[in-house]
Amino acid sequence: MSSLSISNALANAALTPLESFSRSFLKNVDEASSGSKLKSAANDPSGLAIYNALSAQASGFTTAAQNVRTASDAVAVADGALAQTQTGLQALNSLAVQASNDLLSPADRADLQSVANQLVQQINTNAQNASFNGQALLTAKFSGTTPAQAPVATTTTNATVAGGGDLVKAPAAAANAQAGAITVSVNAGSGSNPATAQITFTSTASGQTTTVAASAAAGSTVTVNGTQITLGNFTNADNGAQATVQVQAGTSYAAGQTASVQSGASEGATSAVKLPNGTAAANFISNIDLSSSASAEESQGQIQAAIASVSSARAQLGAQSQALANTATTDNTAALNTTAAASSIGDADLGSVSTELALLRTQEQISLTTLQNANTALGYLNRFFNVAA
Repeated sequence: MSSLSISNALANAALTPLESFSRSFLKNVDEASSGSKLKSAANDPSGLAIYNALSAQASGFTTAAQNVRTASDAVAVADGALAQTQTGLQALNSLAVQASNDLLSPADRADLQSVANQLVQQINTNAQNASFNGQALLTAKFSGTTPAQAPVATTTTNATVAGGGDLVKAPAAAANAQAGAITVSVNAGSGSNPATAQITFTSTASGQTTTVAASAAAGSTVTVNGTQITLGNFTNADNGAQATVQVQAGTSYAAGQTASVQSGASEGATSAVKLPNGTAAANFISNIDLSSSASAEESQGQIQAAIASVSSARAQLGAQSQALANTATTDNTAALNTTAAASSIGDADLGSVSTELALLRTQEQISLTTLQNANTALGYLNRFFNVAA
């Protein structure tokens, strides 16, 4: 064997592990400096794919949580506006009670009506001004689907008549019943004439009061704009007795839009936010009439129905707020856990990397020493072959 062949064999024996150690050393230095095991796709192709998928999912959960918090803020704004509306309705109810007094002067009633009109206008202003990031919240834009509801007739006041029982018996609203207040007043007959009842209807839509029957007989059945009422056995002794029936019109099914919020990391993971219609018209209080004790009493029924409606709407907003808070917590937990899973795949284990770097330095020193010894041995061999030659 020539000295050149021996030289190459010795060099290769020393350089091959040295090159391997150098590559491993540089890889570990790169991981230690960047903190990532996946700085290059060549390091772990499949691990990189899983890491990217998990990272995207974690980012999606974080952004979804932000969306949910934004929706929760919008719900809070809507609830705050409805709280003001509720205060206005309570004030309206007090005015209606105050106006149910025959001892008030026309000037007193005019003042009460003026204040009532301002309160109704303020309720509309509350609904129109309730907005979030330029989106109207309480004007039916996001009120969602309205289910069909049958009309309801409720007796709010009812006198007991001398003939026994109530002045009005079991009112029933048909499908076409109009919203409003039915008032029944007993008027004693003159001489031997029997007492009769005057029946009026105050429309919720227009506020106008019309006389439906001027002299209805005791025990008769009368249909008032779609609502059927049966009168009790009143007599002349019941002169001035009154009853009031409040009618809420039925509503038909109507498809509506809700505010859609991406509340999860995956496509289609959305939450629907439903915001009520807070206008005076939607709550049937556009026409509050305090011009007489009778009309003021009828207005009380409208106002009390509106108070119940707004209270129900606020309860629904509260339930949505709690659901959104739970969703945000779920998103944050998912983001944290998904980030941890991605980290276990993509982040460098600095303790392990440091240990391996120390080992590689030792192995590199051994390889360098081996190469140096090989070079020294090669020098001896070269001199040997030269002498032999």
